[in-house]
Amino acid sequence: MKPSEFIKMYTLFDSLVEDLKYNEVEKQLKLTLELCQWKQSFYVETEPEMQLGILIFSDVTFYKTEPQLFNLDSSEILELDLLPCDGEDECIKMVLNGLDDVIVLSIQSNEVEWKEIKTEDGQ
Repeated sequence: MKPSEFIKMYTLFDSLVEDLKYNEVEKQLKLTLELCQWKQSFYVETEPEMQLGILIFSDVTFYKTEPQLFNLDSSEILELDLLPCDGEDECIKMVLNGLDDVIVLSIQSNEVEWKEIKTEDGQ
């Protein structure tokens, strides 16, 4: 789905980013995160409150981090905004609470997908 559609469907505030991998050749950015399930409009109380998964941005035409070097340690998502962008792609700015400072991710992409990671107990 388009990033604008994703932002309307999911609430990422307070979710925790565990890992980030950018593949420049495949033009793909993968964020491993613990999604706050209980903040989602579709949440069912019998489900776990947190869900491990991967947020995959495909066809990434621009990706930048500020600062350039940083460490993730269950970095909390503080803000997620859709920004004006040229062309068909959409631009997202994600602000994370880093170990020493805030981390700002700027991503220009046409497609984003959420994939849950199932644990051994099936959750």
